[in-house]
Amino acid sequence: MYLGKLCKHSGKCSVYQNKNSKVSNNIFIVKNVFCNRGPKGWNNCKRFRMYEDYLPVPDDLTPNE
Repeated sequence: MYLGKLCKHSGKCSVYQNKNSKVSNNIFIVKNVFCNRGPKGWNNCKRFRMYEDYLPVPDDLTPNE
């Protein structure tokens, strides 16, 4: 089990890599709520759940869609 505070999918996530234009204005807040919060944030992230289920994750999908 991954116990770090940073999402283990951050290296391939368009949101964390600042490549998702849908969240460019609020990227700092989005990262703090979903990416850097640990399991509580990850479990609320649609992208994280799709990665964990081995589903294709669209580049423009936001964490709260």
